Amino acid sequence: MSPAESIERLPLTPGQHLLDFLESIRPGGAAEAFNISFRLTIDGALDRNRLFDAIARTIERHDALRTAIVRGRGMDEQVIGSDIEPETTVERVSGASWDAPDIAGKLVEHNNSPFDLALPPLVRVLLLERASDQRLLQVTAHHSVADAWSLEVLKRDIGRFYRAAAGLEPKPEPPAVRYGRLVLDELAALESPEADAARAFWPEYLGSLEVLRIAAKASPDDRAITCRGDRRWTSAELAAVRTLAGKLRATPFMVIAAAYGFILGHLSGSAAYLMPTFSHGRKDPRFHESVAMLFNPFMVAFRWSPELSFADLVASFKQNCLLAYRFQWYPFIEVLEDCPDLSVALIDPHSALFPVQMLNVPKASVGESLFGPECVAADYALRATSVGNVLPIDGMLTIKGTQEAMAMTFNAAQRLWNDELAAAMCASVVDLCVEAAQDPGVALHRLAGTIDRRFDRDMWSV
Repeated sequence: MSPAESIERLPLTPGQHLLDFLESIRPGGAAEAFNISFRLTIDGALDRNRLFDAIARTIERHDALRTAIVRGRGMDEQVIGSDIEPETTVERVSGASWDAPDIAGKLVEHNNSPFDLALPPLVRVLLLERASDQRLLQVTAHHSVADAWSLEVLKRDIGRFYRAAAGLEPKPEPPAVRYGRLVLDELAALESPEADAARAFWPEYLGSLEVLRIAAKASPDDRAITCRGDRRWTSAELAAVRTLAGKLRATPFMVIAAAYGFILGHLSGSAAYLMPTFSHGRKDPRFHESVAMLFNPFMVAFRWSPELSFADLVASFKQNCLLAYRFQWYPFIEVLEDCPDLSVALIDPHSALFPVQMLNVPKASVGESLFGPECVAADYALRATSVGNVLPIDGMLTIKGTQEAMAMTFNAAQRLWNDELAAAMCASVVDLCVEAAQDPGVALHRLAGTIDRRFDRDMWSV
């Protein structure tokens, strides 16, 4: 199928069926939990009408955003429509700072409001205006048609259409690969010999391992308000972890994730468990400019013992990662069908998932590059968000890195965490890596004291 060709009616993808599974765990929750947004502060002479037209042109460019999820009469499918006008809200606000609690409340409410998946486009826009030259833009999409990589594509394309309308550059060409081709290729892969190998691999690899189990206090309401810890690695810390990774013939991600996994295992008293991580599905460069839900969760086996050295822990984790990486593309909903015990575990209210991810999503340029010289745009992040408890995700460590810098964020639900403990998680990961860099052969039972200095061992009841 060439870029000019399109398909209007398509089967649902495995990732969209995964959302159905999540909906079965908590009816009404998937719509709330699986809305994703990007946010920008925009200072300067923004042309509001040109911005909204750029958003509409971006929706027109990407078929996925105009897709309806249609269910009924025993047949589920997605239908690509033609409506390119998103629900748009413009609101005047007061206050000296975008960090005011009422601003955060408006952003969270707008993000969490459910979409009707049968009524595309599955995008909506909120523009808050504090003054004629001070704005905060939030663009929200449903996860069934977009992922974290897609948000950067959206941001970039909105800027490109905005600049094109001002005569600063040509309009973007259609994507190299249309959404229909992505869907059909993903479904065809399930009929391949590699898929047969994946179906044989995952039950044997996962074996009898379980996710972590925690008897934690209940969330005060049906939604979990997240807390957050952030840590930017100093140049000395970054040099230490890179040197350690080189000595151990591992990646910095493997070293950091191994330290994180040991902290979780030590705090929970679990010597062997399943650690979730994610594939962003963009190895094929043809898909780099596509908007689609190509992200896929998968599990990595994690094992440790007090006598094990940190070097041996990383070696074991590296081996388990490399085994899982071969089949990271295989849809998680298919893994759940092949491993029914895992499906049961995810429904258990005492199960807790602690994913780790390396977020190497190419960031769209901001500043004056996005909308042109009359506007300065900057990414804006909410410290606390409200998310639906669809999966028992208790915390997630996100590592963001380049060759020159690296930072971590730990987002966690307040059934167990607060901002202080979330920050302690990031600090403990750094502490372990720096200490192990001095002596990779240090035994894990000696590193346990480093963790205990920041955490109360009674915080978890397993």
